[in-house]
Amino acid sequence: MSNHFEYITTAIVYPNARIHLGFAWECIAADWLARSHRVMGRKTRFVTGMDVHSINVQKAAVAQNLAPIEYCKKMGLEIEAVLKSLDVQFDRFISTHDPDHQKVVQTLVQRAFDSGDVYKAKYEGHYCEGCEEFKLEKDLIDGKCPNHKTVPKWISEENYFFKLSKYQDRLLQLFKENPEFLQPEHRKSEIINFIEAGLKDFSISRSTFDWGIPLPFDQKHIVYVWFDALINYLTAAGFGSNEADFKKFWPASCHIVGKDITRFHCIYWPAMLWSLGIELPKKVFAHGFLSIRGDRMSKTTGNVIAPEDVLTVTGSDQLRYYLLAENNFGQDGNFAWDLMSKKVNADLANDWGNLVNRTINMVRKYFPSETLTKPEKVTHSQEVTKEVIDSFLKLKSELETAIEEVNPMAYAQACTARSRVLNLYIDRTKPWGLAKTATPESMAELREVLYTLMEGIRWVASGLLPILPAKMPEVFKQLNVNVPEELGAVSQLEWGQGKFQPGEPSPIYPRIELPKELV
Repeated sequence: MSNHFEYITTAIVYPNARIHLGFAWECIAADWLARSHRVMGRKTRFVTGMDVHSINVQKAAVAQNLAPIEYCKKMGLEIEAVLKSLDVQFDRFISTHDPDHQKVVQTLVQRAFDSGDVYKAKYEGHYCEGCEEFKLEKDLIDGKCPNHKTVPKWISEENYFFKLSKYQDRLLQLFKENPEFLQPEHRKSEIINFIEAGLKDFSISRSTFDWGIPLPFDQKHIVYVWFDALINYLTAAGFGSNEADFKKFWPASCHIVGKDITRFHCIYWPAMLWSLGIELPKKVFAHGFLSIRGDRMSKTTGNVIAPEDVLTVTGSDQLRYYLLAENNFGQDGNFAWDLMSKKVNADLANDWGNLVNRTINMVRKYFPSETLTKPEKVTHSQEVTKEVIDSFLKLKSELETAIEEVNPMAYAQACTARSRVLNLYIDRTKPWGLAKTATPESMAELREVLYTLMEGIRWVASGLLPILPAKMPEVFKQLNVNVPEELGAVSQLEWGQGKFQPGEPSPIYPRIELPKELV
């Protein structure tokens, strides 16, 4: 087992409304990435959470006649419950109001102040409360924020600022020397152009409201949301509380974020870390938006579908599969009820489900009291069997490439390609014909074919564990083999290890039948 450690994070969500499928897509993909590292034998920490110190959160609390802290506790429990219903298995759900995080933020903002990178100045500008960001005139479209379609407020106040401009040349050097820092590749030009246009120092405090972490050197100010929020990644890795863990898991392997906050993670965050004397994360992956009928899913516009809406129709595995296998994570994605049902029914109910079901039925029919093990003798089917085995022996490297590229679609395709290989193998070898001939030679060949099918199913099921964690263990139970431990489930696979006397098969993924109102 590897001594290598991985640390995967999502962006942290504002708890000002229930989460929608767009954020769920991010969390499911991050969960897939964390689980994929684990099945490859790497110990992994996966963290998600919520960014609570926001004027929008404070407004939402007031609307419900709750103190912000009570409102955030309630929303945190609701968000955690939704993520767990999607089998998103995080190691920590962090809140920026957690006591250890508040302590870390105050420690680090003091460090930045002491280094001379934080100063006080007056600022006037257009402020978008949805983005929690000051906007320049050139950022606005018809005077409105392009993300939220609202007119920003004009704010004039005295704040503390971070010297972002100081790090302009160093940031350009980062992208030149470390081209893998931001993925996918097509996100880089926008960030580089933004840096080259000239960086302005950014505000790290507010004094007009008090819902936040007080600045240690000026109690009249609270830490502004981005300086507070980004530091959550350090807190959750153990900074200031568990230095042994922090040494294991930092720098983060991959920050998974939406493309709209790439600037903060690839410009603000590296500059902050340099100022603090802390190593940069290895990679930032900026995914696209999930749309419905071509419109971006957004809490602000109300164009949303919630995960729980989908789970009334289907299980978590099917939703995870559709989001990961049908949508390119590096591009904008789409959700449509009819497309989800077609994809899931074709791949999981028909192709994969039928493969498992008919293979187990053939083994039980033709060898009802025999345990199938790896064949020792060469048979007439050996050449076509060798082609199948050769395909499976390439599976691990294909999965590793997909993990490295943060490409869940390619990962899913590598697994489903093997499912199709096995279905084609059935068509080519015709096990029923071998059974009908019933000579010693044909029965030896039948054993080889059915063993190859069972072993192939075991491999595919192992590969699919990070995408389909809820129901994949059922496949192993039907094969009558041990459900593998997640850590090393794929990296420890060797062809021919399986021994099979399967139990009664039953459909793992029934077909999705959509209600009339969704068709």
